This record gives sequence, structure tokens and C-alpha cells, in this order.
Amino acid sequence: MLTLSCGHDLDIPSVRGEFVSEVFELKGYGSLPYNILFPEDYNGKREYPLVFFLHGAGERGNDNKSQLKHIAPFLSSTENRAKFPAILVFPQCPTKDYWASVDRSNGEWNVGSSDRPTAAGLKAEKLLEDIIKRYQVDEKRVYLNGISMGAFGTYSILARCPEKITAAIAVSGGGDANNAVKYKEVPLKIFHGKKDSVVPVALSRNIASELERLKAPFSYMEYPDMDHNIWDNVYKNPETLTWLFSQSKP
Repeated sequence: MLTLSCGHDLDIPSVRGEFVSEVFELKGYGSLPYNILFPEDYNGKREYPLVFFLHGAGERGNDNKSQLKHIAPFLSSTENRAKFPAILVFPQCPTKDYWASVDRSNGEWNVGSSDRPTAAGLKAEKLLEDIIKRYQVDEKRVYLNGISMGAFGTYSILARCPEKITAAIAVSGGGDANNAVKYKEVPLKIFHGKKDSVVPVALSRNIASELERLKAPFSYMEYPDMDHNIWDNVYKNPETLTWLFSQSKP
């Protein structure tokens, strides 16, 4: 993307209203491809919400476009860009990495500590920080989203830096329920299919149970007759984006 410097940490993108491929470099950890979309009227003067989206395992790679397979076409539709103008960022996890630590070597799901992020997870976190610094992001409206493997990454980033996130959505994922206390102040929506054959529904239930105990501002919804792929149902429900974009820090 061609950029024009304008003031301190402010860049004005030359392309608006469509996704543009970029690469983020983190010293000592390598690169992280990502796609970014700016509102058509972005001019560096008005602040916009930021939607940061972590994809699932099937979209890993280095083509910098597979991560746009799910949800991106919906969020970037003409209707939603008009209704919910925002900066959209979709990073892509390398093929052999994960957004968060998960061990399945013994046939069970063992979630690792978010205090020890994967390389991809750390790069995603630092990319989020970089986007907030470089562009006119409304820091009161930073929204973290993830599906499947990306939901694991969502919980991981929430646990490490909850102060950066206004609200989050986690779909068909899981994480260490013991970390829920670290992000108990962040509004969160959790979704899972009851018949999920990929990620055990118990992982979401455990987090929801702990958040309920902590009296956190969250909601949990289970789709009783659905398997793993529930994200289209989640995001095409008008209430989902309406809720997300209504969230703002004081």
C-alpha cells in the first residue's frame, strides 16, 4: 500500500473501501501477512472503530488472501461498510503455527498458558498495536474477533492485553478458563455448536462458567443442532454486529 506521511504517527492510505495486502515485520519473529480495509472516506482526521479478525486453521498459509474466505466478504459488503464504517484487519497465520498454544498430542485438547504466546500470536498482538499507533483508530472502540483457531487466539490476546480491547467475539474456540479473570471486564460474546466435532463445546462452556462466576459482562450462546461451522449464522444475525459496534469504553 502506498502511504503519505501526515504528521506524527499518521498515515493516509491511497486505497480505501477495499482490502489491500500488507506485511508486518516483527524483529526477531519474522513477518505476518495481513489484509487491511479503510472506510472510503478515511482522511486521517476522523477516528474509526477497528475490527481485528483472527481466522481458523484452514486459512493458514502465506498467500495473504485465504484469511478473507470467511466473514471478510460480509463485513466488507457495501451495506455493512455504510452501516458500520470501520478499519478492518485480517492477519494470516503461517501454515505450521497457531494463534494460541494448543496441545492435542495425546488425543485431548490441552490449552496452553496465554502468558507464553506462539510466534504468530505475538505478531498478531504487535500488529494490533501498530495499527492503533499508525492510523486514526478510535481506541474506545477496538473489537477483537476470532473463529475456531482464531477464537483460541482471541482468548489468548484478551488474557495478555485486555486493556487494549473494547469488546470481543469468540466462535467455536476455547482457552484456559483460569485466565478468564484477566479479561473479566471486557464485554464478550461466546458462541459454540453443541454438536461440534472439531473443538469440544466443553471448552467454551468452561470459560462461560468461569465468567459467570466472576459476574463478567458476557453472553454465551449454543447452537443445539449445529457442528463446528457456525460463524456464518453468528455474523449474519443482525444483533451480532449491532452489539459489537455499540460497545465503547467510557
